[in-house]
Parts: sequence; C-alpha cells; structure tokens
Amino acid sequence: MSSIRSRIYIIDDDEIILWMFKELLRDLDADIYAYASATAFLDAYYPLPSECLICDLRMPEIGGLQVQQSLLQAGRQLPIIFVSGHSDVRSAVEAMKQGAFDFLEKPVNGNLLIDKVQSALVRSRTIHAKHLTDSARQARLSLLTPRESQIVSLLVVGKSSSQIAKVLDLSVRTVENHRARLKEKLHISSTAELIKLFL
Repeated sequence: MSSIRSRIYIIDDDEIILWMFKELLRDLDADIYAYASATAFLDAYYPLPSECLICDLRMPEIGGLQVQQSLLQAGRQLPIIFVSGHSDVRSAVEAMKQGAFDFLEKPVNGNLLIDKVQSALVRSRTIHAKHLTDSARQARLSLLTPRESQIVSLLVVGKSSSQIAKVLDLSVRTVENHRARLKEKLHISSTAELIKLFL
C-alpha cells in the first residue's frame, strides 16, 4: 500500500479556486486532479486505496450533494470534504448525514484544508483495508457448506463442540469432523485461527 500514491480530487466551477487549492496541497505526497465540473470528475473517476475529494457544494448543472449521491449509489466510499461560499447549513447537514468527511466554508484556511485532506486520506486507507478484509472474509465464507457456516457462526461466539452439537442436533463427533474439515479447507491449524478469520 505504501507504494501507491494518494490521489486528491478537486471539483469547483471557479478556476481560481481550483488553482489555489492545488497550490495549497502541492507539497502533499499525492497526485492532484482538478475538475471544473462534476460531470468531468464522474466520467473520469475510478476508486483507489488512498483518495479524497474536495467538492464545492453549489455548482451549475450538478451540485456537490448530487455528486455525493452518485458516488454512494455506485458503492464508492471516498471521503468528501465539501466547501461552500454560502452559509448553507441545510445542505451541510444533509452532506454530513450522507457520510461526508467534513464541511468547510470559503474562504478556506489553508492549514485547515491540509489537515482535513491528510485526515481524509487516512480515512480512505482505513476504508480500503476494511473492504479488503470484508472481501476476503466473504470469499472464505463462500467456500463453506451451509452446515459449516452454521458451525463457524457458533464457534465465533464461543460455543464448544458439545454446545454446538446440542444446538444443531448433531453428535459431538460429527461437529469435530466438521471442525477438522474447516481447518483443512481454510488452511489453518487451530480453532483460534478459525475464529480470527471470521471475527
């Protein structure tokens, strides 16, 4: 992950703001992409492990809230820092409810923006790591039979083989056989490892 550069996207219909934000953020170890329209950004965007978006709330055609909605509908979770030259409390509240990372009013304090962007990139990496973990967990679960999935779900809440046998109306030996097959199938050597995989 350390070899992958961070990416900062900026959307604002004001070219001066785009230039100013790029200048403010140029010392960060990140690639900066500036867009004068939301459409141009949405057409070009693809997710990366370390990224964030600085987005004006009010723009012609497609505003910041619509950008956020489009990303959410596509299952994209990049942290968004909204900026606005208007004291639009209602829109800011709506953006935060929908999971925006932060909201800043123009004129934006440069040091504050840098701090927020660095924090947003950390959040992005956390989100990406969680997504990888969840995907790996789902892939492992897909290897299991329905019965094995039942046994795993009981193991991770601390049930013993005898307790699992009672809940599922099986013999203890059958449960132990399933546990042995689980270890073999998932290439692990202990129940502790098994539990850790699915927690």
